[in-house]
Amino acid sequence: MWTKPVIVEVAVGLEINCYACADL
Repeated sequence: MWTKPVIVEVAVGLEINCYACADL
């Protein structure tokens, strides 16, 4: 049960990083 939430958090983190890089 903990695996799914972790994957979601990692995916969200990657998306945030992508947006941050795009802004730069």
